[in-house]
Amino acid sequence: MDFQGTPLNMTELLVAVLAMVATFMTLRKKYDSNLPLLFYFVALVFTNLTDREVNPYLLYSGLAFALLLRFEFMNQGFAKVIGFFATSSMCLIIYVMVHEVFGDGSSPF
Repeated sequence: MDFQGTPLNMTELLVAVLAMVATFMTLRKKYDSNLPLLFYFVALVFTNLTDREVNPYLLYSGLAFALLLRFEFMNQGFAKVIGFFATSSMCLIIYVMVHEVFGDGSSPF
């Protein structure tokens, strides 16, 4: 574990904490919450402005699932499947960000 308290690491941890709060809201079936969309906006800005990067396929597919959750006319079963994919993509993004801060600084995938 190689943690250095640089401003970049602290900012990435704050983005990861925002992802944890957004994941918590998605797990509580609050699909009309804007926190996942806020997280993806902050994550996109963070990855574009720094040298830390998250896999773009993971980031943009999670954003697409979060946008799909905002539709209120979906079936309950379909909403659960989309919610699972959105939650799992946010959890993977949290893992990548925490691994970059507490690991060796490289992305796991």
